[in-house]
Amino acid sequence: MTNTETMQLDLFNGLVLTTEQQEEINNFINKQAKRAVDSQDNVNRTMLLMDEAGFVQGKDYISNFEVHEVTKEVSFGYSYNSTNYEHEVTYMNAVGGVYLKVNIIKDNKIKTHNASVNREYSKIMCTSVTEQYRYYKPSSLYTKFNEYNERKVNELARTNKESIAMDNVITKFRKQYPEATVYASTDYYRRSYQSFPIVKVKFASGSEVSFTLGYGDDLENVRFHKKYDAVSESTEALMERFNNQKAK
Repeated sequence: MTNTETMQLDLFNGLVLTTEQQEEINNFINKQAKRAVDSQDNVNRTMLLMDEAGFVQGKDYISNFEVHEVTKEVSFGYSYNSTNYEHEVTYMNAVGGVYLKVNIIKDNKIKTHNASVNREYSKIMCTSVTEQYRYYKPSSLYTKFNEYNERKVNELARTNKESIAMDNVITKFRKQYPEATVYASTDYYRRSYQSFPIVKVKFASGSEVSFTLGYGDDLENVRFHKKYDAVSESTEALMERFNNQKAK
């Protein structure tokens, strides 16, 4: 039996729903209405928790939640038993939620990203500002949120200082070694695989030396990082070089 055969035929208005189909549609409309009410309640509770913890709406977070009436074609039934059909339904649709205004670095500027906030009982979660996937007390998340945003501001300031220092160091090495190729690069910490900037000096022989930037406000005081000698030194040459070194 096809899905059209499960409906009554109306000569003026086309196919008329069966009792079972009308009940299925009514259930859908009721579920959507309940979902809208539950979603509104969840948003209200989330915002109340955040307000009590110190978050300020508009400054620290936003809510774009809204409920509006929708009329559109909705699919019902199942294809495996030929009960599937489409019908135009008018129902209440809930969209949006609560979002923290989280700092991100884009185009060398601090910009704001809307990060979703979820609630579980009296705790809330925003994975964009925490290292762990877990719910926190609103006051704890408020602290982590401010620390995260401040950290991004400091990260950008550090990046800008490093960029200036890199340019100055590269300029200095290019003057010292005009035949060498001097350029900025990156290396990675082996455990965390986080990147850090380095300056490479590559000589015509293929040998190269790399340096990391200094500490604090003395970034241009570079530190030796790695070396690569393209010319293998024989044992005899090594012994002779050591023999010619001055005594300490």
